[in-house]
Amino acid sequence: MKLWNNYCMEMKIASRGFYFYMEIVMAAILLSVLLLFVPVHLTSVSEELLYLDMPGEAIDLLRAMNADGEGRYEHAGDTRVRLKAGTIEYYDEQTDERFTKTFDDKETVYLETIEYFGASGQKETILYIADSFDQMLRVTQAEKWYGTTIALGDDGQIHYQLMLFGSETQRLRNLITASFGATGIPALLDAVETQEVRILGEANTLNNRQSYIPMAVVLMNGLMGMMVVIAYLTIDKSSGLIRAMALTPMHTRSYLLGKVLVVLTMSLISSLVITIPVMGLQPNYLLFILTIALTSALCCIIGLWIASFFEDLKSAFGVIIVAMVLLMLPALSYILPSFAPLWIKLMPTYPMLQALKETLLPSSDIGYVLIVCAGMAVLSQLILLLAEHRYRKTLGV
Repeated sequence: MKLWNNYCMEMKIASRGFYFYMEIVMAAILLSVLLLFVPVHLTSVSEELLYLDMPGEAIDLLRAMNADGEGRYEHAGDTRVRLKAGTIEYYDEQTDERFTKTFDDKETVYLETIEYFGASGQKETILYIADSFDQMLRVTQAEKWYGTTIALGDDGQIHYQLMLFGSETQRLRNLITASFGATGIPALLDAVETQEVRILGEANTLNNRQSYIPMAVVLMNGLMGMMVVIAYLTIDKSSGLIRAMALTPMHTRSYLLGKVLVVLTMSLISSLVITIPVMGLQPNYLLFILTIALTSALCCIIGLWIASFFEDLKSAFGVIIVAMVLLMLPALSYILPSFAPLWIKLMPTYPMLQALKETLLPSSDIGYVLIVCAGMAVLSQLILLLAEHRYRKTLGV
């Protein structure tokens, strides 16, 4: 009962300050970014620079051959490229001949631009057509596009010459050689077409926009909540309120948990503000709310412990930044699953991200989520005991 009364009192006090609404404002900004700037399905558009060293009739025939019947080519407006003066060195890997070309004048060129749309209607490739080999060479250096010369040989066959930058791995060069060579491609295509495909189950994934929800919730709401609770504690310290509390019957734990519950309430609201418009009814919201509550509680209790070492927000600011950066590192593993060293897996935000992702999937791994929640609850209790001991020892509360 004392905790509830303290919580109600803290909510009234906090609602008059700036920090109370900061998480909701950040949630609204994040939601706007997700809905306006993050596509639902991730599509990549490749850019290719071509120099067609062949007669116009052959160019038209080449375009007709490249159209697969399902896709289409469309002319776009010419692309302007500014070229700088300078010297370009390159060599022919087959003959090992080395060449040097010097261009003394700056130049602005306009490249014919063609966009290719696949069978699904999505833009897949943008082709830029250079007027000469020298122009292709300069544009390749200026824009860092791969340039390809397509020439019609005396034998009536089409020959390709690709401009590389020299930093490519040998595996990539071998792949390029196989792609432009005609020897192994038919056998590869036949193998792909005859490959047996077995569906093991329904897709249990998130789309591109949905996959950002765990990071937005954990990194912005959880870590933001940690900063807010540190701000509340340091403000109470600098104003002397926390020492005045020692003269009241209120227990130290009730006082600390009251701060945590205020921030936890705002974290839950802001998390739902972000999640519901993007995810709809797909998530398991009972598990989601449980995971968010424990995530926010753990981050806030870590904040309580950090705040016990400082008298004001200014002196704690450096430690806050370091702690937030360290706890944000598991986001690298979330974005790049192949990068998951042991030291990242030991950070609390790593299982937080994975558990939250599970609650958003069409089929959640309930066992894993409950194990992570139990671990966060135990860790929260241990850190709360440390924080409570610190406050009792250093402040006499």
